[in-house]
Amino acid sequence: MRRTRTPAAPARTQVQRMPARRTQAQRKQETRGQLLDAALEQLVLAGLAAFTTTEVCRRAGLSQGALFKHFPAKSELLAAVAEHLFLQLRARFEAAFVALPKKQRNVHGGLALLWAQMLDPRLAAAFELYTAARTDRELGARLAPVVRAHIAHIEAFTVTLVELGDPARVRTATGLAIAAIQGLVLNQLALPDASQIKRLKADLDVLGALLFASA
Repeated sequence: MRRTRTPAAPARTQVQRMPARRTQAQRKQETRGQLLDAALEQLVLAGLAAFTTTEVCRRAGLSQGALFKHFPAKSELLAAVAEHLFLQLRARFEAAFVALPKKQRNVHGGLALLWAQMLDPRLAAAFELYTAARTDRELGARLAPVVRAHIAHIEAFTVTLVELGDPARVRTATGLAIAAIQGLVLNQLALPDASQIKRLKADLDVLGALLFASA
């Protein structure tokens, strides 16, 4: 008897899923992020005096048209760079603070993290913008709300997570610490002096103990 062959089952074809297409808003946000990363990198490495939109575009791999579509004015770009940096620094500070053991999640632990952040080389670029804003009114007008919002975010976060009693005291301590450390960091740019840092650290620890003695 002749044996009949059973026809082979048709091979299954793999359905390849096409990657989801990014929306216009996502593409816009990605381009903006590329420009801000490139601008921050150039500002940190070269300083404000050598900062050019041409170099920003080269680093980002984008055209001048793309840059000016997002940032029509150079002052707008610089203020956005400061905001971009502050967002990164705050995210790192908050993650580090939350990760501290509960016993260290206090004013002293917060000050230690704040010191590390204030001595970040990238922050010197933001301080350079501060000084430039003294004579550049357009930059000053764009930078002022960014700086105010940054300090307000830090104060609000500290009040929420540092269980020290009176929120007004927390805001006072935070504001004083930020102002004192910023002033010292600016001095360090012109005249580095490790002993100054050591003295101010000790003074802020004493101030924190005095402000929160009743907590």
